[in-house]
Amino acid sequence: MLSIHTRRTIVPRLPRLEYPNAIYHVITRGDGRRKLFHDARHYERFTQGLSDEVDRSSWLVIAFCWMPNHIHALIRTPRPNLCKGMQHWLSGYANWYAKRNRRTGHLFQGRYKAFLVEDEGYYWNLSRYIHLNPCMGGKPLALTPEAYPNSSYGGYARKSRQLDWIAYEEHHRYWTGLHGGSDPFSSYRKFVKQGLTGEVDSKVDRLRDWVYGSEDFLKRMLAMAAGEDVDENDRRIRKTHPLSAEQIIGAVADYYHVEPQAYRIFRSPAGGRDLAAYLCRRYSGITLRELSLQFGLSHPDGSANLVRRAKARLKESVKLRNECQKIEELLGLKTEDQV
Repeated sequence: MLSIHTRRTIVPRLPRLEYPNAIYHVITRGDGRRKLFHDARHYERFTQGLSDEVDRSSWLVIAFCWMPNHIHALIRTPRPNLCKGMQHWLSGYANWYAKRNRRTGHLFQGRYKAFLVEDEGYYWNLSRYIHLNPCMGGKPLALTPEAYPNSSYGGYARKSRQLDWIAYEEHHRYWTGLHGGSDPFSSYRKFVKQGLTGEVDSKVDRLRDWVYGSEDFLKRMLAMAAGEDVDENDRRIRKTHPLSAEQIIGAVADYYHVEPQAYRIFRSPAGGRDLAAYLCRRYSGITLRELSLQFGLSHPDGSANLVRRAKARLKESVKLRNECQKIEELLGLKTEDQV
């Protein structure tokens, strides 16, 4: 049976920690095991709420799964805004649910859980656990994760089912840098299939029922929660703070030997314009509305189109992927583990 090993040390409820580029495994349940979803429209509305929050808060969603009475999501926050985004997302759905079903009272059981994740090295194990939830237990909802419609696994299984707001590249980035290979999607599908037989990596370890990571990461988070070592925390936050859109646009423009101002011209043919929008969206924490202003566009959909074009071209062009990687390295976005 698939499980995540935990150390059951009892500790007081710890505060929410927010910092740039934090990663969270988020879980929330229906109050009193109450169902959160009753039909396809409920699932669709909840999913749309998360999609809207991606645009509003610039989150990177790695994986999600909606079970009838609880949910899982793996989210990276380029800006320290998890609490605000979760409040907006969950309360929006709760209000919609109450009106649709003419029911009062709490929908969710207390406050949601947000387990901190040390780094991208945990993505595959955690997303596999999330995607296999419907296949677990004595009465599984699906025999395979691909057969379950209310999770992000469909896009990992088939590119035709991908959602444009799920960070598939982010999910595969660490693994590809570590192992190489040209088809991480196929490798991930095999990895998930192994989980159906109970072959689960023991590295997925939740310390003190609060963080996924090393003892050192746990100590740093406890120090941050206690307000200790403020200077060190400030240095770490400055180090991990997202790059500005101006920095990214400048680096891309310099790489393609164009002026940054050229990207602000409507339908500009300047080299690297789509890629600049994609990198800004991925690394700067900028909203689509703000991104559109950076590129001289009047509507958020305009910058979204630039990002979508870049994603499509990156999938098709090895040359563009290499250029993107070089720009990321120039911006200091490649770690030793990713090289």
